[in-house]
Amino acid sequence: MNKFKRLGAAVEKLYMGIGAVAMGLLAFMVIFTVIMRYCFSLSWKSVSEFNVLLFTFTTFWGMGLNVLRGEHVSINILYNRIRPSVKRWVSVFNCAVMLVVDVLFIKYGWLYAVKMGKQISMGMEIPMFYMYGLMPLCGVICAVCIVIKAVESVLAPVSAFEPADK
Repeated sequence: MNKFKRLGAAVEKLYMGIGAVAMGLLAFMVIFTVIMRYCFSLSWKSVSEFNVLLFTFTTFWGMGLNVLRGEHVSINILYNRIRPSVKRWVSVFNCAVMLVVDVLFIKYGWLYAVKMGKQISMGMEIPMFYMYGLMPLCGVICAVCIVIKAVESVLAPVSAFEPADK
C-alpha cells in the first residue's frame, strides 16, 4: 500500500508540474506578446493562438487537480453539520455526481472535437481537433482523478471526515 501512495504522490507531482510549467509559459507568452504589441507594434496571430491554446489547456488541466485537492466549488453548509460517518458516503455520492457530469463533458467534448476539428486554425494552421481535443483529453484525466478521490473517500478512516477546527 505504501508503494501505491508513493506512486500516487509522484504522479500528482508530475501532474502539478506539467500544469505549473504550462501556467509559467502562458504568463511569459502573454507578457511577451503585450510588450511586443505595445512597444514595438509587432503581433503574430500564431503566437496569439498559441496563448489561447495554453489558456485552454491550463483551464481544463486544472479540473483534475481541483478534484484531487478538494479545491472545486462546493457549498458545505449542510455537509459540515452531518456526522463524520455519513460524510464519507456524501463524499462518495458527490464523486459519483461529478463523474456523471465529467462523462457528459467528455462525450460532448469529443463529439464537438470530431465535428469541428476538421477546420484548420488561422494562426498555427493546425487542425482544430488539437484545440478542441483538449476538452475530452483533460476530461478523461479528470475522471481518473474523480475515481481516485472516491476510492480515497471509501478507504479513509472516519477521523478524516471530522471537522478540521476541532
